[in-house]
Amino acid sequence: MSTARGKLSPWAVLAIVLSIGLCPFVTAAAILAGLWALRDVSVNGRSGRRLAWAAIVIGMIVTPLSGTAMWWWTVHVRSPLLAGPVALIEAGQSGDVAAFVAAGGGAGTEADAEAFLKSLTSRFGMIQSTRPAGALDEQVPQDQSVKPTAATGLNPDGNVPAASSDLGWWIWVPYDTMFERGAVTLHARFLLSEPSRGWVTTFDRFEFDMPDGRLLQWPPSDDGESTR
Repeated sequence: MSTARGKLSPWAVLAIVLSIGLCPFVTAAAILAGLWALRDVSVNGRSGRRLAWAAIVIGMIVTPLSGTAMWWWTVHVRSPLLAGPVALIEAGQSGDVAAFVAAGGGAGTEADAEAFLKSLTSRFGMIQSTRPAGALDEQVPQDQSVKPTAATGLNPDGNVPAASSDLGWWIWVPYDTMFERGAVTLHARFLLSEPSRGWVTTFDRFEFDMPDGRLLQWPPSDDGESTR
């Protein structure tokens, strides 16, 4: 035991390294490692008591912050992206046009939305489900995952490459969408933030790839071009 006296506790080093992580599970582990480091210092006469306490304090501060951030991201971004806009479109088709228009920040009128939803329903019937196209079984290439205007899907870990401009942050996601009368490809824009509204986290743009090669889109484009 005397040969170990004065040596820096490896637990203290591990604790301080873990404490600077961004994952709440990692920073929580820093607290445990710090406590074990204090025991190592006390029992084996090693140095590193201050380092261990620093790791414990940092871990206690960072863990709830990173845990809250992870919860917010999961509830407001990751889960909605995985589920897709099925509930919003279904509500619009069922008559809640006001909520459908509000999700887009008021882009387009309720009359325009009624016409869009009526056209969608007459062609395909009621929406049944949406699933991210290829999101669960293929990796987005690294050189594509950061292109700001590409219509990319989710990475397998659920992370989202977002685009940005002076108008805010958003991501276009392709979905395999099932209707009563068959399947159709939907590209939906998930708005993350907007200068006038702050953090929004809602689907506000839709483009359905029609069998004849045209786009059925909401809100309507003045020039008929795709907004992607």
